[in-house]
Amino acid sequence: MNDDDIDAALHQQQLEEQEQVFDSRLAFCDYIADRIKQTMNGHDPEGIIMGAGSIKWDLGADGVFASTKKHLFVVDKNRKAYKITVEEI
Repeated sequence: MNDDDIDAALHQQQLEEQEQVFDSRLAFCDYIADRIKQTMNGHDPEGIIMGAGSIKWDLGADGVFASTKKHLFVVDKNRKAYKITVEEI
């Protein structure tokens, strides 16, 4: 191996290590969805929001965890439902 090959190999290793650090950062979808739910279930001075239901996980067809994405549904005073999605980008 010449010096250029060694430098290229070291650079590739550094890139892979950086990707591992990047991928290991936490996503706060659970926390954000919970805060939205708490807010929606709190007192609405306008009386428009009736409340939020449970937080739904993003599961595959086989029921296995698919992503950190979360969904919750909110209902207004006219009983119209809204789907709120929290997804890391």
